Amino acid sequence: MTTQSYVLVLKVGPVQGFIAQARRTRDLWFGSYLLSSLSRAMACALRDAGAELIFPHPEQLDVAAPKLSGRVTKTDQALADAEAVKGFPNKVLAVVKGDAAEVARAAREAARATLREQWERVRERGGPLLAEGADAWADEQLDTFLEFHAAWAPMEDGEYPMAREEAEAALEARRGLREFRAWTQAPPAGTHKSSLDGGRASVLKRERPRSGEWKRLRIGEREELDALGLLKRAGGEPDQFVPVPSIGLAAWLETASKRHGPKLSALRGACADHRGFTSVYRKDLAWVNAFPFDGQLLLSDRWRPYFAEWSEDPKVAKQEAERFADTHIRPLLAAMSVEPYPYVACLVADGDRMGELLRRLAEHGGIEAHRRVSHALASFTDEARDIVQSRYRGMLVYAGGDDVLAFVCPADALECARALATAFSKHLSPVSGAPAPTLSVGLGIGHVMESLGQLLALGRRAEKAAKNAGRDALAVLVAKHAGRERLWTASWTPKGAAVEPLSRLYQDMALLGGDRLPLGKVHEVETMVRRFPAEPDEASSKEQAGVLLSEVSRILARAEGRARDSEDGERKDKALSLTDVGLETLSEEPPECVETVHARLLAWVDRMLVAGTLERSRRGLELREGGGA
Repeated sequence: MTTQSYVLVLKVGPVQGFIAQARRTRDLWFGSYLLSSLSRAMACALRDAGAELIFPHPEQLDVAAPKLSGRVTKTDQALADAEAVKGFPNKVLAVVKGDAAEVARAAREAARATLREQWERVRERGGPLLAEGADAWADEQLDTFLEFHAAWAPMEDGEYPMAREEAEAALEARRGLREFRAWTQAPPAGTHKSSLDGGRASVLKRERPRSGEWKRLRIGEREELDALGLLKRAGGEPDQFVPVPSIGLAAWLETASKRHGPKLSALRGACADHRGFTSVYRKDLAWVNAFPFDGQLLLSDRWRPYFAEWSEDPKVAKQEAERFADTHIRPLLAAMSVEPYPYVACLVADGDRMGELLRRLAEHGGIEAHRRVSHALASFTDEARDIVQSRYRGMLVYAGGDDVLAFVCPADALECARALATAFSKHLSPVSGAPAPTLSVGLGIGHVMESLGQLLALGRRAEKAAKNAGRDALAVLVAKHAGRERLWTASWTPKGAAVEPLSRLYQDMALLGGDRLPLGKVHEVETMVRRFPAEPDEASSKEQAGVLLSEVSRILARAEGRARDSEDGERKDKALSLTDVGLETLSEEPPECVETVHARLLAWVDRMLVAGTLERSRRGLELREGGGA
């Protein structure tokens, strides 16, 4: 008698909300790492039960943490362990024989055991942080956290495509159901809710010193963490995480290291001597070594609060901060020609039409075709890590399957996004056929002191805008303090465009960064356009369009910039035209409808202001090779 085969799909979560609940870089990174660990545990359980793994590729399970020798720190080992768990998507696909329900239950128990193992390690280290009796409701929080969904469909006569479709549909239907269970382990009255979750009770003591493990984990006096929050905060080694401000200021710091090494070295030494400051230990990230401390110390409005965080006495902290700044920070800032630009890019990328691709390959190539795609995605994950963290100054939070989440220095963000899109097509094209798979990338640029949740939301909205722009696209969403959000989108492979999208943006940056087009003129154009009626009089729409373009031309002609036109290099006055600023389509073929002119001008304003932000992030700094024109 032949044993029945099933296509089994497993999914573990929660994903987006759990990862986004973060105040520190370590919260964000370890939340992502934890979900990858749970997914890997499920895949290993399936393999041990004799299942035929499709996603992830079986070779990914064979990657083991390397055995380190010599002087090995806890951070070295933590990073080595992370390498062994990288790139696991939260969905697992396999073909099983026999009792699919039993195999799924074994996978669920493996995920639960992994979660419990991670918690026990943190609990052993952070036991003194826990409130009396917190073990009871911490256990319940862990037991009710995991969202595990499984679905399977019989695979008759090797009909893999149909069985997979049925299993995927059943899984999505099951995920639409929600289980609501009341808490049975109630904490004492007055217990605060978690600062990250807002729903689960805190497991931390109410009275806490500003020293020891509290300071090491950077748990604030008024911060509350539930069991999952504490797991994220304490799961890794504190010195393995690069603070977001340091990522945003990476280009500035590397430039300071090259131009004013002694001054930066003196600041670095003073930080190392400070009794409280936490350093970053990352031998694998050369760009971090320029200043392995929190970059917010370089921001004039942040060094006082930073010192206050480490001091017992606010008055003493203020005095100490001023002495420290006068001796070590202000001399470096004065020596540099530009101030640190306190913005960072949250990069979110996702493969386009992957569902359609997998359906097509299932019909024509079956399981083996899917396994080749799985292997290609694993290879892309490996290269994505190198692109973000080595070739460009960024930190990868997650790369699994066709998804990427990272934080990148804005000066490198455009080239990093393009490199990821190129690598994705390179790895997927040989195994997928035509048309070549593409990657949509969103860059959400916000202040380095913005909450991680807000930065993540910016990145995800930018990625959605890239999808809405037709996919195979890049979108940059800039959110400045007390300013309007600016969005620019462009296809990676535009049809009929005179200029490649990033080249166009680099031209805009050069225009704004020189002395040809002051940014004030861009704002002047925007003010005039917004005051101009957008709803035309049908009888005079063409005439109104001409008036609007004439007004814009007049504003540009009055720009105070100059151009180097003569052969001997003399600067001569030259009025800017619509063509000079990238509005040649309006100059060559003026639209007959004022609404069209209105919309194109506002889109141009947004593009120029996005270019202005990116140009400001690169002004006067040392750029990486291949960092654009």
